[in-house]
Amino acid sequence: MVSTLWALAATAILPVAQSHFTFVRVSVNGVWEEPGRYFRNKTSPFVEPATESEGYIGYYHSPTFPQHLPNSLRCGRDSFAHAAETEVLTVKAGDTLEFAHTRIEPKDWKDYQWYGCPEGRGSCDPNGTQWEVPYMEFAHPGPVVAHLSQVPDGLDVRDYDGSGEWVKIYTLGYEFYHDDPDRIIFLAHNYTGRPGRIIFDIPSQTPAGEYLLRVDLIWAYYKDSQRVSGGYTQLYPSCLQVRVESAVEGSLPAGGIKIPENLCRDCPGKLISCLQSLSSLEAVRSPITMVGMLVGSGMYGGQGEPDDDYVYPGGLQWDGEKMFEVRPPVRPSRR
Repeated sequence: MVSTLWALAATAILPVAQSHFTFVRVSVNGVWEEPGRYFRNKTSPFVEPATESEGYIGYYHSPTFPQHLPNSLRCGRDSFAHAAETEVLTVKAGDTLEFAHTRIEPKDWKDYQWYGCPEGRGSCDPNGTQWEVPYMEFAHPGPVVAHLSQVPDGLDVRDYDGSGEWVKIYTLGYEFYHDDPDRIIFLAHNYTGRPGRIIFDIPSQTPAGEYLLRVDLIWAYYKDSQRVSGGYTQLYPSCLQVRVESAVEGSLPAGGIKIPENLCRDCPGKLISCLQSLSSLEAVRSPITMVGMLVGSGMYGGQGEPDDDYVYPGGLQWDGEKMFEVRPPVRPSRR
């Protein structure tokens, strides 16, 4: 059954479904957990004070923007306020996780939106009409990334605000549509109504301990557009509170990112230009940017020409043995 806690938390939410989305469900080795369970909840409505000229009122599925409060950027709007009441999911290093999202408000959740979904997916929309299919599509194109942040010694995950380093463990990017060098398709959104699935393993060498596991879809802002009130690039972060059982002791490798210190909202989606734009000492010490906030029209629309110098956001990725850059696919030659 749908989580009672999350349903009660939605009583102040607008009564209509929004066009955005939230990651709210996880499966472990193919077994889906209850929707909302183990995820830090969000406050809705919530006023984000750190905007250009006015407070931004965010609702349940509203995006988070780069200038919002640190805890909103790390795990969702005002999420740390809900950490103490969130359960901790126990997993093993090497387990396979899948994440599911919804565009439906918690007060409107029904069992048929979560159970019996096609292909064993963790969410669906049997009453949806946009694509005339029951899948729960993503609202926007962009890469999906997942990070782990290890809880410092002496803290419980419920007391950890995510201010340490985040190490990327997963990227779902784009491919060229039918080998057309002038058209990309982000694999999560993909413009079919049958969204890509967010499936990855916890690296087998992950040390035992407690973590925040953050998953996010990032819709980068079009660099030639007029800036909008409230923000630019849209982020959709959610965090699981997890306890990893493992024979490995110690810490995650160095070289992760910090959120929001490594956000560069006025940079193109490439590392070198962001480095030239950063001025704070903290940014110099940690020069891997979380997100290149500005992209060309093809990447913004998710079905056009890619930026030749584009770099997937989130820093280096760890596979349990090494840290490496996940590179976008090589642009095919024109026939």
